Amino acid sequence: MTKLLQKLICLVFINLGLLSCVTVANNCAGCLDLDDINFDKTLKRFPYALVKFDIAFPYGEKHEAFSAFSKVAHSVTDDLLIATVGIKDYGDNENKKLGERFNVDDKNYPAIFLFRNGEQKPIPLPSHMDVTLDNLKAFISSNTDLYIGREGCLKDFNDLAKNFANLEDSQQLERLALSKQSGESLSRDNEKSSAKIYYTFMEKIMKNGYKFVEEETKRLLRLKAGKVSDAKKAELKIKLNILESFRVNKLTKEEL
Repeated sequence: MTKLLQKLICLVFINLGLLSCVTVANNCAGCLDLDDINFDKTLKRFPYALVKFDIAFPYGEKHEAFSAFSKVAHSVTDDLLIATVGIKDYGDNENKKLGERFNVDDKNYPAIFLFRNGEQKPIPLPSHMDVTLDNLKAFISSNTDLYIGREGCLKDFNDLAKNFANLEDSQQLERLALSKQSGESLSRDNEKSSAKIYYTFMEKIMKNGYKFVEEETKRLLRLKAGKVSDAKKAELKIKLNILESFRVNKLTKEEL
């Protein structure tokens, strides 16, 4: 669907009173719509804010990537606001001045900015970076103290998983104990669930060696490719993401 066609459809629906034009665009789960009135008041309440300036009713791969990032970010932190500003170049030109305030190029949507509380100027997503889930994660990680890794992964547990297979038995036991201790201090249900997976994988590696990582990866991929529910696929994806945290480029510990 072209932008012009989308605008025409929206205007027709609105004029006929049949449908809110919002339904024509893809939703952005977890994204807050900002405008000239609530923009500054909202941003100052958060340490960080990632804001996408776009056409009023966005769609396509870039919008889907931003929406996917929103879901991941909300699952791991409360300190990052994910927001959108829809700009109209017709009718009442809603939010057009807000776009001009940040020098948004209306010929090159979307424009994505990171706002850090207390700083006057936002940081733009570099022009050489495509709007993808991984690039948005990297952008946030490079410019904040937040960790937004693969879905289901936890930063502290990733640190414990790093090079785990190459550690001496005593060191593995120490990390296993730390994993259990850290897991007990978590409050989010999804984080608790992930922590249990890290702990289980550590136990399996200690018992079976690094071959467990390779064999379990193949097993999970086979299951994911089979006829399973969407919920099960999501669960398998998280396990695969966490398992990737245990991967090493070179084994230095002799595995029996």
